[in-house]
Amino acid sequence: MQNQMKNTKAKFIMVFILALIAIKAKAQQVPLFNQYYYSPSLAYSSGTVFEEDRYISLIFRDQFGGLIGSPKNFALAYNSAVHNKIAFSGNITTADIGFTSQVKLSGGLGYKLFRKGDQGLSIGTQFGLSFFSLNEDRVNPENSADNVLIDLLGQNGSSFSVDLSVSYRLGELGIDIAIPTVINESLSDDAYIRINDDNVPDFIGGARYEFSLNPDLSFTPYAGVRLRETIGAELDVMGELNFKDKFRATVGYRDNYGASAGLGAQIFPKVLFTYNYDFGQKDAPFLADGFSEFALHLKLNKVEDKIDACTQEGLEVVNKIVDQRIFDENLVNPEDKEKALCYLSSLEVGKRKEQYQKAEQAYQALFLKIKTEEIARQEATRLAALQAEKLKQEEAVTAERERLAEIERIELQKRKAMAEQKELELKKALSLVTESVSFNSGSSVLTKTSFESLNVLVALLNENPDISLSIAGYTDNSGKAEANLQLSKVRAQAVKDYLVDQGIAADRLAAAGYGIANPRADNATKEGRALNRRVEIKIMEE
Repeated sequence: MQNQMKNTKAKFIMVFILALIAIKAKAQQVPLFNQYYYSPSLAYSSGTVFEEDRYISLIFRDQFGGLIGSPKNFALAYNSAVHNKIAFSGNITTADIGFTSQVKLSGGLGYKLFRKGDQGLSIGTQFGLSFFSLNEDRVNPENSADNVLIDLLGQNGSSFSVDLSVSYRLGELGIDIAIPTVINESLSDDAYIRINDDNVPDFIGGARYEFSLNPDLSFTPYAGVRLRETIGAELDVMGELNFKDKFRATVGYRDNYGASAGLGAQIFPKVLFTYNYDFGQKDAPFLADGFSEFALHLKLNKVEDKIDACTQEGLEVVNKIVDQRIFDENLVNPEDKEKALCYLSSLEVGKRKEQYQKAEQAYQALFLKIKTEEIARQEATRLAALQAEKLKQEEAVTAERERLAEIERIELQKRKAMAEQKELELKKALSLVTESVSFNSGSSVLTKTSFESLNVLVALLNENPDISLSIAGYTDNSGKAEANLQLSKVRAQAVKDYLVDQGIAADRLAAAGYGIANPRADNATKEGRALNRRVEIKIMEE
């Protein structure tokens, strides 16, 4: 029992001594320069919500002066923001400080309380598991004093920690506050936890504001504070010039690490390289020599980008299926099917499984719809072809009718022209008969010169059996009117009788006498009276 109490007492004494050394040497866990501008998950899990890109950062910090026990750090940080609302982060960090070494595994969660684009207020928490051991470069087992240290502390230890942080963004202003060790409990019942408490800040916070100097150049100053119970407040003041997100330059001052300067360059489209140098604090052990800090930051595709790419490719597949009217899903390869399902599921709401089930149904319905439309299209094409054929036939019949009508019209015109020609000839013949048929004075006997023209008339009547004639007889004014009227009738009848004798049907002929009426010439002269003794033959209108 006495030995156990003695060991416990010795252990407390050793821890006290180490704490005093830490106060004097100010050998706290080094705040990596990159946590201020490029890797917020190393300090503020709440700030990761506002990051635009997923990233992986690889950081190494050392003095490279060969001083045994000088601080040396390594960090691997990962951050992934989802829909600018929630972010997940993970870090692996190592720290060699004095005679101790630490490896810390941590996972963080950031959540935006007020969602407004890339602005708002967020909170974050980070859970860490630390593994401690003695620095083999600093502790020599062959040294008796170091053996006492090993006996008191043990070769290794572990602890569990919980950090809390709050971040605020308004326009170009950014404020971050964190309490790194809200919970810091030992898991191995050792003295390492006390050493870690002395090295880790009890509070860190800072603010920055981005000034746009021109469209290509911006300047972002930062002012922050680190607070430790053993040392007090330490200030950080720095600024970064950013040219087109391709080239960066930083300057600043950090308590205990002195002036700081650095450069950054986008060496590949998604890879940023940074180098920073802290000139050190000349009056502080382990910190007198300058620190070099190297970092590579790799941007990864956002989850949203992957989803957008998936949905875009899926939309192209769906459009291809629709455009090419593919109604058999076996014609779509499995890879394209998954892309299509990715797009279709993005259109649905609900849990992921429900979205996928609905997408499957929509995928099947797509082929059914295309098949139904294709059948309808083919039927419409068939009906349109039948309609076109029917229309073509109707047009052919119409064209034939028009052709026959045109032929008939032409024939009618020809017949009409011929009829007109025959009528003209007949009228000429009738006029000739009228002029040629004559009688002696007071007689109804035709003169010999009348027969020739009457025979021409007979021929015309035979050629035109549908024509009927009216025969009108006239006399001059010699003698009595009653006698002349009777004579004109007899003369007209004489012409009719001749025509009938020549074979012309009697019902086609109408004879009438009008005496001295309608004289053609002056009865006062011999010539005039001869012209008035006449027979006028005309075509009867139907």
